[in-house]
Amino acid sequence: MTHPDGTPIPPLPDLRFAEVEAARLGLEGPRISYMEAGDGPETILCLHGIGANSTGWRFSLAALSRHARVIAWNAPGYYLSDNFAAEAPDAADYADVAVALLDALGVAGPVYLAGSSFGSMTGACLAARHPARVKKLALMGTSRGQRWKGAEGRAQMLAMRAASVAEGGVALARTRSAKLVSPSAPPAVLAMVQAVVAATNPRGLMQAARCTDKADVILDFAPHIACPTLAITGTDDQVNPPDTVGRLIAAAIQGARFESPAGIGHLPELEAPAQTSELLRTFFFGA
Repeated sequence: MTHPDGTPIPPLPDLRFAEVEAARLGLEGPRISYMEAGDGPETILCLHGIGANSTGWRFSLAALSRHARVIAWNAPGYYLSDNFAAEAPDAADYADVAVALLDALGVAGPVYLAGSSFGSMTGACLAARHPARVKKLALMGTSRGQRWKGAEGRAQMLAMRAASVAEGGVALARTRSAKLVSPSAPPAVLAMVQAVVAATNPRGLMQAARCTDKADVILDFAPHIACPTLAITGTDDQVNPPDTVGRLIAAAIQGARFESPAGIGHLPELEAPAQTSELLRTFFFGA
């Protein structure tokens, strides 16, 4: 089978598990799950969005593993990773768990980091908080967080998140997935996105939602990011539109480059895998 853009649909790697220090990291248990492909010597860490998981990096795992060891994590509360104990963790908490996962997997040096949506916010925090661990940063479906929207906008977003996931991940996939792709996306792409979103754990999503409620990437993290940065937001992104979110974040990060692929929605790694994998490859490793 092939993706509508012609990319062969690769099998997913096996789900793996790492053990981290739960008490130090504020987790209910020590288990973090992830998928991995490739051998290195370079490492790419992929951080998924608020309604996604490691399976959303299917095409990136296959394409980029030719050039590096690719690790796609499942954030706390996602896809058999243990939850945070706190119901409103901070972005720093997610970033610290991501670093702990790298440590547990024996990755000591700086990595190339690709974050999608909520994962882009986590990635921005990680690059600001742990600059020695990030060589280059790619932000996709670039998220700012919610604090900048004010009390009313924040309350509306949290209420929407709670309502959208109240009946579980399958209902979330059915009702919200169309917002994650371009209105012109083929049905096969929408079905692929729905299959990813359906795995969402409501508690994990709400912990991530409360995290984004407190964060503002432009004010909190952008001034402290020193590594080369690429922000990618499709022209049809209905979640974080390019002109009101992505461009502003890129402008706030010194030297960052902004790309807005035409006709692509919020999840370029699933909607346009060939184009996105090439953007990431050339940004990370050059022509």
